[in-house]
Amino acid sequence: MSNLLKRVYNKILEKIERLESDPINQARVKMLVLGLAVNLVFCAFTIPIYFFYGPRLQFLRSLVVFTVGLGLIFVVLKWNVWRGVSHTAIALLTLLIWSNLVFYVQGINLPTIQFIFIIIVYSFYAHGLKWGVFYGTVNILPVIIYTVFDGQQYFSLNVSPQKINLPAYLFVVTYNFGLIIYLHYHFFKAFNLNIVKLTEAGLNLKLLNQRLQQSMEEAQRSSRAKMDFLSTMSHELRTPLNGVIGLSNVLLLNSPREDQEENMRILKFSAENLLTLINDILDFNKLNSGKFEMEDIPFNLYLLLQNISAGLRLSAQKKGIQLNLDIDPLLYNKMVYGDPTRLTQVLINLTNNAIKFTDEGNVEIKAEVIEHSDHIMDVRVSVKDTGIGIPQDHQKAIFEPFTQASKSTNRKFGGTGLGLAIVKGILEKLGSQINLISERGTGTEFFFNIKFSCSDTDGDIIPAPAIGNKILNKRTSLGELKILVAEDNPINVMVIKKLFMAWNIQPAAIAQNGIEVLEMVKSNNFHLVLMDLHMPEMDGYEASRQIRQLPDKEKSSVHIIALSASVSEDINSKVRKAGMNDYLPKPFNPKDLQEKLSNLLLMQ
Repeated sequence: MSNLLKRVYNKILEKIERLESDPINQARVKMLVLGLAVNLVFCAFTIPIYFFYGPRLQFLRSLVVFTVGLGLIFVVLKWNVWRGVSHTAIALLTLLIWSNLVFYVQGINLPTIQFIFIIIVYSFYAHGLKWGVFYGTVNILPVIIYTVFDGQQYFSLNVSPQKINLPAYLFVVTYNFGLIIYLHYHFFKAFNLNIVKLTEAGLNLKLLNQRLQQSMEEAQRSSRAKMDFLSTMSHELRTPLNGVIGLSNVLLLNSPREDQEENMRILKFSAENLLTLINDILDFNKLNSGKFEMEDIPFNLYLLLQNISAGLRLSAQKKGIQLNLDIDPLLYNKMVYGDPTRLTQVLINLTNNAIKFTDEGNVEIKAEVIEHSDHIMDVRVSVKDTGIGIPQDHQKAIFEPFTQASKSTNRKFGGTGLGLAIVKGILEKLGSQINLISERGTGTEFFFNIKFSCSDTDGDIIPAPAIGNKILNKRTSLGELKILVAEDNPINVMVIKKLFMAWNIQPAAIAQNGIEVLEMVKSNNFHLVLMDLHMPEMDGYEASRQIRQLPDKEKSSVHIIALSASVSEDINSKVRKAGMNDYLPKPFNPKDLQEKLSNLLLMQ
């Protein structure tokens, strides 16, 4: 018999645990169900006692309570409406107290006080503060009413007090005390268990947070180490590439034979392709690490688009296709604010792709003003081709890194598959997004919208530097510039010397470290210092800072152009903070250096 009851009890507990996942609510349901079950036992004893010994009304009341309690247990386990059943049980107990006062006892006896205490404790435990206060008030009310009328008149409805026999009275009092103890024991057991679980969960969460923090720190260290490694490897790879590309440019400037020129151009093309791959990998890594540097400077969008088109037109002509440029007249003489370097990178990437995947027809770069006001301009930029197109099911995938439309595309056209991923990342940094319209065999159009702050101007794309030009007022040719070359790599020194020879420039001096640079600037008047940033003894940053602090204003204002193969994400800001006027990444295009030297003369 005991085993049967135990199995029934366990099944009831399993049912309750399925009804509620919260430990506190599980305790509340258990308290309700077990309280109702104990009530059945209570009534099972009182019903025969009242049947044989009276009074008859108590017998009927016990019979009703037994029947209702059995029905409430069934409702809880069947439909999971334990809150409604709990309120119903409290309401029945409240009626019991009021009936004791009005019909049976017509006063306040010990069982009545016990029932009041049971209701107050249970309502707080089962339903919380608000319901606890409500039910407590409703059940304390009869005690207050009785106290007010005691000694003057009894609060009754002309019904005589009912006699209760001693065995029944003793059983009710004992049962109520047991129920009060049970309620406290059960709920506080569940409460303490929940506190223990919460404490353990808190400790586990704390340990998990500590492990997570350690993992994040390790990931950050790993990311920093990866960036440092890539930066170092980039410097080491770009330095010899600077020699290869630089010597190729020098040889091409020396009027080579036709067969030699072809070899030189192939060599230069291959080296520049390798440089592009290196730059793509580094840019992608910086985008992923959140260290992609963006600028907000004024530039002429009209001129920028013209320069991009002019630079890529030769590639299109070699494939026998036209490269067209369509610029909205509203952009003429408009200065906009943004990052011209990154915007150029996006457009060159998209246009190169369009040229690469187009065998006949044309490629068009178009800039159209969608909306504009005095200070804001919304521009739609598109690159459209008549090439092979992109299948619909591959159009999302091409923006994922290391992905191309198909394996055959990779075999035929090559590439890392990073270009469009970088384009997407840059445009997101610029507050825009890349869009695509394409059909296989008919062509592709990439387009994006960018909002620029703008102003009307006829000025340069970027204002010229203000220092370092005091002694150039009579210079008319590059050959008269006195240039100090700060470079510790002999191949790079040779490349610069050969370029200068082609421009009729003779370097005034060569320094192999920052200390030598500083001493030479102190003792000579130079027009320009080409400053390598990574040198032994003293780097280019520190050498520049100390030059700017020299007491001789003419020497301290010498024009300094930084040269570096590094790809540090904040290199531009570091160059400016160190007092340098300009920056050229290695490998550099000889035309870029020649243009900077010419601008230096024109600043007077």
